[in-house]
Amino acid sequence: MRFLKRWLSHSVRLALALLFAIIAMQAPAFTNDYATALLQVSADARRDVDQREATARQYYGVQAGDDASLIAALRAHEPANAETLALSLDRVVSLQAALGHITGSAAIFQPVVALADAAHDPGGYKAAIWQTELQTYTIHLDLTVAALLYGVVGLLLGSLLGHLLSLPFDLERHAITCRLFWICRGASLRLCIKKGQKFNSNVKLKLVVAPRESF
Repeated sequence: MRFLKRWLSHSVRLALALLFAIIAMQAPAFTNDYATALLQVSADARRDVDQREATARQYYGVQAGDDASLIAALRAHEPANAETLALSLDRVVSLQAALGHITGSAAIFQPVVALADAAHDPGGYKAAIWQTELQTYTIHLDLTVAALLYGVVGLLLGSLLGHLLSLPFDLERHAITCRLFWICRGASLRLCIKKGQKFNSNVKLKLVVAPRESF
């Protein structure tokens, strides 16, 4: 039974270490795909905004130059359309800023930057892209320097988690080892009574620790 527990403990550690290593190695490739998706979606959104701005200038005769001026001028004619255009423009700015943060960082830090940037998404513009990429991403082994470094980190984290999950088995094995140690140590104590002395309540017992060579 102890053999099976020990085998299970080692198997859990090895499985978690390999699993975390493979998942961590996907970080650079997934970040690259995510950055490409950000570029495509932000470009499409920018074209949509430009078309709507051109239509507004032509229909209402607005001569404002930049986006903010056009939205301010459009509010006087169509407040609802102005708010919708402002939301679309905010989405474009958010996606372009996220792309700039990722591409502006070193390749080794891009997955961390992408994760931190995606965590700050008050408008929910980047969440849809993340979900689409997760659904369409294909796991593969990339042997770049960044992927190997992330794989090592994942291996260490998986091994640590495996040790934590296997801790109850290790504690039980340690407790059994301690009990066996004290049993063996107790067996090494010899109780000697002087020859010819009667065994009564007044008998003085002498404890003698047997030397190791006698066993």
